Amino acid sequence: MLGRAVESHADMPTVHPESEIWVPKSLEEIELVRRELDSILETDRFKNSRRFPQLFRYLVEETLAGRGETLKERSIGIAVFGSAADYDTAENPIVRVTVAEIRKRIAQYYQEEGQNSRIQIDLRPGHYMPRFYRERETAKADGEIAAQEGHSPLEAQAPLVLAPSGVVEPVRLGRHRWSFRFLALCALLLAGLALAALGYEYWSWSHSSALSEFWNPLLADRRTVVICMPMGNNNGGQTAEAAGILEPESGTPAAQSDAQPSKPNANPHTSSFQTHEIMGEAIIFSDTVAVLRISNYLATHRRDSYLRLAPATTLEDLRSGPVVLIGGIDNPWTLHALAPLPYRFSGTRQESYWISDRNHPGKKDWGLDIKQQFSAVKRDYAIIARIYDESTGQIEVIVAGIGMSGTAMGGQFVVDAQQMELLRHRIGPAFRDHNFEVILSTDVVNGSTGSPRIEAVSVW
Repeated sequence: MLGRAVESHADMPTVHPESEIWVPKSLEEIELVRRELDSILETDRFKNSRRFPQLFRYLVEETLAGRGETLKERSIGIAVFGSAADYDTAENPIVRVTVAEIRKRIAQYYQEEGQNSRIQIDLRPGHYMPRFYRERETAKADGEIAAQEGHSPLEAQAPLVLAPSGVVEPVRLGRHRWSFRFLALCALLLAGLALAALGYEYWSWSHSSALSEFWNPLLADRRTVVICMPMGNNNGGQTAEAAGILEPESGTPAAQSDAQPSKPNANPHTSSFQTHEIMGEAIIFSDTVAVLRISNYLATHRRDSYLRLAPATTLEDLRSGPVVLIGGIDNPWTLHALAPLPYRFSGTRQESYWISDRNHPGKKDWGLDIKQQFSAVKRDYAIIARIYDESTGQIEVIVAGIGMSGTAMGGQFVVDAQQMELLRHRIGPAFRDHNFEVILSTDVVNGSTGSPRIEAVSVW
């Protein structure tokens, strides 16, 4: 079997014999493990690979979060490599092969540049949960040394004075000794309470579901959730131009580049009933799939949701309760909400769109030309955000792709427990109650999306 064959790569000892198994518990200890992980991943054995660092970091972070015992080959393949939920691990041994190669490279690291590492990470053959090691502490406490010499710790540290007989004796502290002990006990008690509070905070953060934490700020409001989605026949270029996100191309008259941002038009129904019946409420399938996934999640948590089409949505509607905005370029309310945020949509009148970064306005890496052939699109991007919108006074979740593939991928991302765990590890404790905006990318083949990848995160 291929799985057994690759295990032979890990015959070399990984950790030093003077180290002992160690379970990091405090935030400081967890940070030490992450620093050691970063040191390993910065070496040539890992940094020139994309697959090895991604899997190794996932295994370590899951173990630090207390889920190491639940690491299984199938769940790892789904979470890290985007494999289908029912994939055959016998026919596709990518997890076993990659873990075996990581194990070999860890052993090489600790035999060479990592020989003096005080914190060490080990992957045992046949296991996916890393073990952590640190150097044994051989120094004894001053109190233990004093006890072995037949003195109390305070007597051992007492200053020496010359008695009338000329014999040097330690000063007897008497009542002061008990006062000192009392103060020391109080200090230790306060320190213990502080550590317990920090430990509980970390425990509650690491043991609650990341998916629940993502939605909790919105679900905490008992009112009906408003889900706003675009109409499929809406002209995305006109919406983008009305929102003022289009940039002039060379040769474009300057007058055309002066479009000012505007709020969405709430009164679009000026056509005949027949025209409206045929075309007025057409919707895009990928937007509908995203809505269904989110509304089903809300329903499982006993939250009602109300679906509205963007052109018929008013500002008062969005002020009536928590909001979920679906769609990007063709949803004017999404463009309005994203306008003040770090990441937002930009584009040209040639219908080329990208996600712009306020800190790097010239960057156009996250882009898509929606005029190219359907089969030629290889990658799409999306913005995922959870924010407090001051204009509505409500918590909003935004799921907006440049193209329909991006929106579909975003709709799956916000209800996927494993993807949310990865995002929580990326953001940290601020994930629970801060505003944040995320850029996702996905490979596209004939309109079908692959696994999402987190490109950038902004938290405030």
